[in-house]
Parts: sequence; C-alpha cells; structure tokens
Amino acid sequence: MQPPTGVQRYAYEMCKALCKCGTDFTLICPKKGVIDKAYDVSLFNIKRYGIGASHLWEQLVLPFFFLGKRDYVLINFTGLGSIAVPNKITTVHDLSFLVCRQWFSRAYYCFYKPMTWLAVKTSKHLITVSEFSKSEILRLYTFLHEDRIHVIYNAADNDKFKPASTFTKNDFPYCLSVSSLDPRKNFSRLLEAFKDVEGCKLLIVGGANKVFSQNQDLKQSENIEFLGRVSDEELIRLYQGAEAFLFPSLYEGFGLPVVEAMCVGCPVIASDIPVLREVCGDAAIYFNPNDSDDMRNKIHSYLDDKQRLKPIMTEKGKENVMRFSWKSSAQKLIKLLNTL
Repeated sequence: MQPPTGVQRYAYEMCKALCKCGTDFTLICPKKGVIDKAYDVSLFNIKRYGIGASHLWEQLVLPFFFLGKRDYVLINFTGLGSIAVPNKITTVHDLSFLVCRQWFSRAYYCFYKPMTWLAVKTSKHLITVSEFSKSEILRLYTFLHEDRIHVIYNAADNDKFKPASTFTKNDFPYCLSVSSLDPRKNFSRLLEAFKDVEGCKLLIVGGANKVFSQNQDLKQSENIEFLGRVSDEELIRLYQGAEAFLFPSLYEGFGLPVVEAMCVGCPVIASDIPVLREVCGDAAIYFNPNDSDDMRNKIHSYLDDKQRLKPIMTEKGKENVMRFSWKSSAQKLIKLLNTL
C-alpha cells in the first residue's frame, strides 16, 4: 500500500469505516507487498496472495483468487481493479488524464486510457467522489447509464483533523497549500500571485510524482517554502496554525485538502471550479485559477481583513464539513452492496 495521498487515503478510510460499521470483508494483497507504516491495519482481515506487484499482480494474478468463488464482490477504491473479474465495483476518482492529457506522461496516458475504459465497461457499478466527477464520467463514457454510478464522498478523519486544543503562537504568519507538485495543481500561478505578499509566508506541502508529464520547476521567493511530504501529525499542526489554506487547482475529482482544512478551522481560499463549489459551498473565498492577478487580489483582500474574515470563514467551514463523514460514506456503500 502506497504512502497516503488523496486516492490512497480514500481507500484506507473507507476500509476503516466499513470495519466500524461491522462489515466483514477481506483485504487482498500480494504476498510480498509492503504496507506503509502510516496505515494502522490491525483491524483488517488481510489475505496475502500470489506473486508480483502493482498492475501485473492486479490484472494477471489476482483474478485466479476468485476462481470457483461465487459469493463475492471485488471492490477497488483506487481505480482499475482486475479487468478479468466480472463481479466488481470500481472507483473512478476523476478523469483528468482524458480531460487534459498534456498534464500526464505519455506512458501513463497510453496505459490508463484503454484500461480505464475496460474497467468501466466490465464493472457492475462505479463509485465516484463527487457529482462533478459523475457528470464527467457520463460525458466521456456515453455508453454508461447514470444508475450505475454512485457518488460516495471523501471526508476527513474527525478524530484527527480538528481544531487545536490550545493556542500556539507561530514564529511567523503563513498560508498553507497541500498537493502534489504537478501541472494541474497550478502552483506556478499561485507562486506568481504570492511573491509580492508581505508579512506572510506560503508553505507548500507535497512532492513530485513521476506519472505527470512535467513536475513543475517552481522558483521560490523568500516568502515561499516547500516542505515536501510530511506526516499526518505535522500536516494537522500546519493546518491549525495557518492564516488560510490556498487551493489553486485547475481540475479535481473532489479536493480532499479543503475539507481537511475546514475541519481544523482553517479558512479556505480556492479555485472557482465546479467541483470546489460543490464541496465548499459558500464556506470558501474563490478566485479565477487562470488569473494570477485575481489570486493575488483575493489573497491580499483576505489577509488585509483577516481579523474580521477569519472567524466568519472558520465557522462557515465547520458547518460545511458536517456534510461529509466516512461513516455515512461507508453506509452508502453498504446500501449498494445490499442490492447486489
């Protein structure tokens, strides 16, 4: 199991929530697969099966596990799943590689375009993480009927992502952004917008990923600092101490970091794109992600009036995230499974 990013976190938290709901399931892993230490899997019933790893194991080895079995459903939370296994539910988080292929490497695009089509075509049902992503799936795979697609939202772990119990004064005021450093996350415009901001730093959490066509060569200013990947504990501390959370993405399936930020009481300033309007509602300040001047103006306006705006945005965020919980997401999946 890979280190926790958005997709992996969805899989892990859904499995945890299913356990808490009393659902009996088996997590199937390669015999020599390594589970990252960030995950507590003590509650999971884990079955190790077969040689190999990654896509080769998933497509060529895992199907043999189901030979002779009838009473099962294979659920894949991170995409694709075994094409040869007919009784399955597949999660499609987003279709960004089809929407803008130049964001991704040629190898990634050439593999995932046919394989995702096959996964979608051969699945009994699809899960996706927003109404926006559902509309994109229906737009790009016109053979699908909407009844086969089920929206099951992301959420934040409310036991971990919560406001600080005590106030700690920061060494300096800062805004925070969290994401992988790839083109669709739009950091080049954010850095352009933030370089002239005075009296506040920008801290960026996240690392590069080889699946993207270019991991941006982002130039730092004195008030901008890249922290790389951090632990959940450090991430939560950073959310708690931030003046605001900035999310400049051009395209998302959901946008989990905005929910995490709101859960800890951090105001959100984000791209004005359909999925973030769906997820954030009126609990965020929006900017045009294609206009660094508009980003700069919205950030400046907030920081200049943060004594008034921060408590207002914090309260709106807390109200907004009550719509999302892993328990309710797991219950939606259980309801779907009961229909099969």
